[in-house]
Amino acid sequence: MGDPAGIGPEVVLQTLFSQRAKDSARLMVIGYPGPFVRDAELLSLDIAIREIESPVNIDESKSAVNLLVPDRTITFPLTYGIVDAACGRAAGACIVRSAGLALDGLIDAVVTAPINKESLNLGGYSFPGHTEMYRHLTGAPDIAMLLTLGSLRVIHVVTHEAMRNVPDLIRKERIVRVTELMHDALLRLGIEKPRIAVSGLNPHAGEAGMFGSEETGEIVPAVDELRDRGIDAAGPLPPDTVFARAYGGEFDGVVAMYHDQGHIALKLLGFRLGEHGREVGGVNTTLGLPIIRTSVDHGTAFDIAGRGVASPESMIEAVEMAARLVRDG
Repeated sequence: MGDPAGIGPEVVLQTLFSQRAKDSARLMVIGYPGPFVRDAELLSLDIAIREIESPVNIDESKSAVNLLVPDRTITFPLTYGIVDAACGRAAGACIVRSAGLALDGLIDAVVTAPINKESLNLGGYSFPGHTEMYRHLTGAPDIAMLLTLGSLRVIHVVTHEAMRNVPDLIRKERIVRVTELMHDALLRLGIEKPRIAVSGLNPHAGEAGMFGSEETGEIVPAVDELRDRGIDAAGPLPPDTVFARAYGGEFDGVVAMYHDQGHIALKLLGFRLGEHGREVGGVNTTLGLPIIRTSVDHGTAFDIAGRGVASPESMIEAVEMAARLVRDG
């Protein structure tokens, strides 16, 4: 469901009524009735909330929202655009229940709506985001965040960390592991011989050490090892041109060194902002988990929550990606 104060329930509802999503998978929702009743009225949708106890009870009738409530002791305000501990507890309970169902094999994949990280922490879940919480819940030893938008695919060596910490986290072993995760994902997506670009950290990829030692000390040795392992990796390449080169078809994926380096490039392409709404595309997939988890590539958008203008495109794409990963093993 995501955070009930944001656009999550709204885009989930629109996705449930999307033919593309329904053609991809059998859908159920983990969440609470209130936000969906509220947003069905907002969107003028005629729906029936059907509460279920297990995924085996899904009713695929056209107007039914199959809803599994994770914790009936939790209540929260149905107010848009607020940072609230109760909303964070509700969102966190949905995440916990989804991970449990996936680990038990009762669902094939999880697709998450956006959460507010401050609310999540106020609600008692001390994680910087979905990704780290799913790692904790599943016991995954090593994970990475893959963003996809059409032919542009970006994975991150470092994600939710303060910028001052990033250089110390750029390590050969981590770069090798993240690139291997991307290589495996590209193979699963049907790319027979993936070509992967590894970005530099510093301007001009360090200029042979003039602008920093991360390239010569960590990234170059990582690329050399990847090539020795049979992976077609190139780099380190200047970060200001590598994404354009990949978007132009030269590479099948890019290894970004930190969160915003990769996110800005992809979201510049995926976000179309206008006076009357926002069209948002792109999918966030967590690699390295023992379960399949995809997500929207946008936040809770508190500023437009409750206006009925949120785009479901990223959520629909996330459902399609999850279904594709399930089918392709």
